[in-house]
Amino acid sequence: MQFNNTIPPEKEKRWTAFLNGEPDISDISNLEAEKMDDFTSVWESAGTNFSYSSANSDQAWLNLQKEISKSDKKLKISIFKSPVFKYAAMIVMVLGIGVAAFELFQKPEKQLVALSQMTVVETEVHPLNIKIITLPDGSTVKMNASTRIEYPEHFAADVRRVKLSGEAFFQVTRDPSHPFIIDTQNASVEVLGTSFNVSAYPQAGVVEVNVETGKVKLTQHSEGKAVIKSAILPAGERGWIKVADGEIFQEEMLATNYSSWITKKIVFQRTPLAEAFVVLENTYHVNIKMENSEIGRIPYTVNFANSNLDDIIEVIARTHKLKVTRSGDEIVFAKK
Repeated sequence: MQFNNTIPPEKEKRWTAFLNGEPDISDISNLEAEKMDDFTSVWESAGTNFSYSSANSDQAWLNLQKEISKSDKKLKISIFKSPVFKYAAMIVMVLGIGVAAFELFQKPEKQLVALSQMTVVETEVHPLNIKIITLPDGSTVKMNASTRIEYPEHFAADVRRVKLSGEAFFQVTRDPSHPFIIDTQNASVEVLGTSFNVSAYPQAGVVEVNVETGKVKLTQHSEGKAVIKSAILPAGERGWIKVADGEIFQEEMLATNYSSWITKKIVFQRTPLAEAFVVLENTYHVNIKMENSEIGRIPYTVNFANSNLDDIIEVIARTHKLKVTRSGDEIVFAKK
């Protein structure tokens, strides 16, 4: 084996001294430039004389270790000082870089997808309009206030996966060979093609799914749990997970006002005001408080359709003879 490019003997001596920690003081000012030249020569030589397929690095290391393990101490020192050892070390480094690059480019697409740029969309606390985005597969997502969604620029080869914090309505393009998975902080939702609403605000303590069409699998996150619980939700059903204990519940009907934040249609049928206020908070992005807990137990029946929040508050106060005060986004109900 011969190098196409050779290194002059005088440089070879200085490099040997340098690698042994004994640089020639008179040449120290030019050492950095010479190092770069020599490394370039080794790199070019390795690139034209070696290939990943032909190199037997295992046998080379065995031969090297056999020489090093000889009992003669002087022989060990001479090996480490030898230019052959120096160039062998450089060539092993070059081959190592080549092997690493080879392994990287041989990785399957589903592993390389992690390198794909992630897109993050966040909505405001008080959005003027509902934010609608289109995912790489054509699925659409309507986002409620204070919601964050994260998805890759290109989905993986075997699965479509997004992350959600907040509330969103999904219309997923059907593709049975590529399941669509939504990861939230405490649960995951898996579908093939359907339309459904996911509410997963971290502070709410509940992850709730209402399925309009298709079928959805709701699964609690498995960290630290011996048994992973899940529920299959067909169209017209809802399911929810209580974050505190991981319990999953299922009901053969949709939540009455699960889409009120989109439609602005609200229905209360003997609904306790405490629950009614939660719906209003989620629909109009306000904070409603009660000075007396008894107010929250008052049942309330009414239908609203595209009504102004101020009008709704006034109707509730007048109907139940309550006093209401408002300061910015905070509304307080009290008994007169």
